[in-house]
Amino acid sequence: MAPPLEPLPERHPEIRAIEFEGNTITEPRVMARELTIAVGEAAEPQRIQASRQALLNLGLFKQVIVDLRPVDQGVAVVFTVVEKWYLLPYPRLDYNSDREFAFGFKLDWSNVNGLNHDVEALISRQENAEEDRGDATEFEFDYFAPYFLESSVDFGLDVSHDITPIEEDTPSGDTITYKEDYSRFSVLALRRLTPGGGSQGWRLGGGLLWQNETLRGAEAPAENGMATALVLQGQYEQLDDRLYSVAGYSFGWRIEAASADIASDYDYIDITVRSFSAIPLGQTPHQTLRVVADAGSYHGGPRNFDAHALGGGGNLRGFDKDEFEGDVYWRLSLEYQRPLFGYKPVRGLLVMDAGRVYDDFDKLTLSHIQADLGIGLRWRIQTFVNLTMEIGYAWPLTRGGSEPFFGKL
Repeated sequence: MAPPLEPLPERHPEIRAIEFEGNTITEPRVMARELTIAVGEAAEPQRIQASRQALLNLGLFKQVIVDLRPVDQGVAVVFTVVEKWYLLPYPRLDYNSDREFAFGFKLDWSNVNGLNHDVEALISRQENAEEDRGDATEFEFDYFAPYFLESSVDFGLDVSHDITPIEEDTPSGDTITYKEDYSRFSVLALRRLTPGGGSQGWRLGGGLLWQNETLRGAEAPAENGMATALVLQGQYEQLDDRLYSVAGYSFGWRIEAASADIASDYDYIDITVRSFSAIPLGQTPHQTLRVVADAGSYHGGPRNFDAHALGGGGNLRGFDKDEFEGDVYWRLSLEYQRPLFGYKPVRGLLVMDAGRVYDDFDKLTLSHIQADLGIGLRWRIQTFVNLTMEIGYAWPLTRGGSEPFFGKL
């Protein structure tokens, strides 16, 4: 009896060329560095699909189609993309769930010069939810450049200046008024540590943060002054963009430290960590469970300063904005979302938020946790880069009432 035949090895044609079509703005080199395939390798379907997913993960395209076209002695792998709109200048006229009305001008410019750089600029006048703070004038400019100057370093620059009138009551019962000028400047560089990971994997680096508070007015109390902090930061990301949802995991940590002996008026150290998971559920596309957890601990710092706060549309959605303030906090949010009526861009949302803020680390306890439950809708708008809108209502579990939440994620 003849022995059984061994299966023939799986054979794939050789990749003789890699081409991009449809990218009228995005530079080919930005796309090429994300790929997991190369000319001269076998055209393995799994690696080709992984390269397609890597292009989607850039968030720059509404669609990515891959074709294999026969050429001499192999195939050409052709990625055809449909680009999103990258420039979004618009008057800022909005009202958020924290009851803050703002008007001004906002510029969101993604994929600057086709290099996947981002610029955000803002000039606005905004009401404050806090009763003792008047309408604030805000100026902001943010610039982020991955693979800066074609290196493995991501570069970020942030500048902001806020002017806020303040009216507060003193312990003696008097009311004083003054203006707060708060300026902030930071520069950060993160090196990519995962070879061949494209925009995924580990990044590690640091930079400098300068911040300054000036109080103006005859009745102004003593100001906190300025601090120049050393920043250390690390983050890991393995997230797949599935057009109407994401799947995967990310984690990050950040340490800021300043010394009164080095270009600062006070000492402080601030440590924060954050994790995010998006877990697909069942067979329904874009049905996911999102788990968001973060925590922070601030030590030192100026007088009467609370570094962290919870409450409002960004975290504890069933409570007022920044209702709970202190130097130490933790927060956990569970978000279940599912497309409604088979329409992928719009998903129903169920949320549960829990967290606690403490005056200092020594008072850390799991008692008196604040929590809420909420329902809502999320709309992923594919025309623009990274634009999701949400609206809903949340109910505190530790007291009566309810709060709306809505805005841009």
